[in-house]
Amino acid sequence: MSFMDQIDALGAEIIAAVEAEALADLADLAMRRSRAAADRIIDDALARLAAEYRLHDEDARVRDMIAFYTPPEDLAAIPVAPGRGPMHRVPNYLLLPGGTRARQGAHWRRADQLSIMCRQEWERHRTKCQRTCKEVPFSSPFTPGQIQMGLHYQALVERHEAAGMKCASVEVRAAASPGGGNGGGFIEALLSEARELDMIRRRIGDGVALPVRRGAGRRPITDRALVDAVCLAGKDLTAVLREHGWANDARARAALRRALAAALDRMSGYQDRPEGPQRPRSDIVSRVGVVAEYAPADRPGRSLLAIPKKGD
Repeated sequence: MSFMDQIDALGAEIIAAVEAEALADLADLAMRRSRAAADRIIDDALARLAAEYRLHDEDARVRDMIAFYTPPEDLAAIPVAPGRGPMHRVPNYLLLPGGTRARQGAHWRRADQLSIMCRQEWERHRTKCQRTCKEVPFSSPFTPGQIQMGLHYQALVERHEAAGMKCASVEVRAAASPGGGNGGGFIEALLSEARELDMIRRRIGDGVALPVRRGAGRRPITDRALVDAVCLAGKDLTAVLREHGWANDARARAALRRALAAALDRMSGYQDRPEGPQRPRSDIVSRVGVVAEYAPADRPGRSLLAIPKKGD
């Protein structure tokens, strides 16, 4: 083979190698572009799917919220207002001579978080009774006195914190003081509220409702934080647990429920609370639902808690 033939063969080999490398680079570039396009298509599809799921979850949340905050059938004339909170029907009783009581109509009232927890417990109890076909007495997690103490604490804190606001009525505040309208005016009423708040918070104490034994990220839940979260912020026990880094556990909720009931008793002036579930003092079945009076075994109650059936 001549020298020129060798040069031509070497050139052909070089050209073939360059073409092969160029084709490989071109194929790699096309593959990368195809992969990027495919990734973009997949990401766009996943984003659309996630958006649809969010819309579906939001739609379900709104439907559940509207259903939860819709007034009972007896209060159908009241407009649906989620910002107002759930409502429940409370019977009126007329005190007759001799100490007997007669039912006389009813009124509606905004359901506080304690009443909501009582209704949820009643719903679970009713479902269990229907499933097992057994009639078991219902034990409310909170007594009417405890619920009233929570409402009083909430109203007291809100009224006291509004002391510096414009249009805060001096007459109303003075009339709301323990001494009535003869309390001496705004300052006396404000000081009286401050003393009552200090007394209630001393009764709550610095105890721990749910201490941390193990587990990273958890924080202890104090009695004061528990009472303020439920009575003032309107949070349920699950929200309190998650706010402090706890998992939604049934035993933890039960411990918080017991601690909250004990704290409400202390706020009312009761130091010792009987152990175990509270027994029902009476059950009255009406067309509205179950109206029951609950109190610890060692002291009677005076008010009734109406827990209407679902849909009432």
